[in-house]
Amino acid sequence: MADMGTKEAAKLWGVTQEKVQRWCKLIILTDKRITQDKKGSPYHIPRDYPNPFLK
Repeated sequence: MADMGTKEAAKLWGVTQEKVQRWCKLIILTDKRITQDKKGSPYHIPRDYPNPFLK
């Protein structure tokens, strides 16, 4: 399965890249599908991940 970064996720979900980065920082501890190689490296988000910003 292919992954996307925060820039692509932001475009797909209709939010800013910074908002996606903050969300990843919070969710990475509880959701093992969001990964990061090491601190400071890009996040890897599955392309089929549901939009967490929909209400």
